[in-house]
Amino acid sequence: LNQMQHRGLNPGVITYNAVISACEADERHDDARTFLFNALCSGAFPVLSSELGELDLHDLSAPVARTVVRAALDDLRCSSQDHSLHTPVSHTGDFVIITGRGSHSDGGESILRPAIESLLDDEYTQLRCSQHRRNPGRLVVDGTSLRTWMASEES
Repeated sequence: LNQMQHRGLNPGVITYNAVISACEADERHDDARTFLFNALCSGAFPVLSSELGELDLHDLSAPVARTVVRAALDDLRCSSQDHSLHTPVSHTGDFVIITGRGSHSDGGESILRPAIESLLDDEYTQLRCSQHRRNPGRLVVDGTSLRTWMASEES
């Protein structure tokens, strides 16, 4: 990546996706997050849609989506504005992660929902997450568990 940039070539979405995916596969999450923000700042990735209390992961690969969710949860937990996605929480305190239903995926099955559920189950065990009751393309992180998790991380 550095050699590309040194030669005046600007990495695009495919390059950043590959680099972030490689970092995710090697569990180098801080590096993945750094490349995510580089991609966002350079315009290689579109600005993430982050409505009040929602994070839209449509059109992202599973490794990039995992990196985005980690970054968003870090934003909610940290007061620092460096490398921030400025993730808002809804008035109910719930945090909705839009994964999509998988309508455009091979076989019509969601790829992102199981990837994000696995991430939350493995790395954010204090957070209670469930499928939205009316929309299977959305995961809802319960506001009470989110506030408890944020408070436990701050101490």
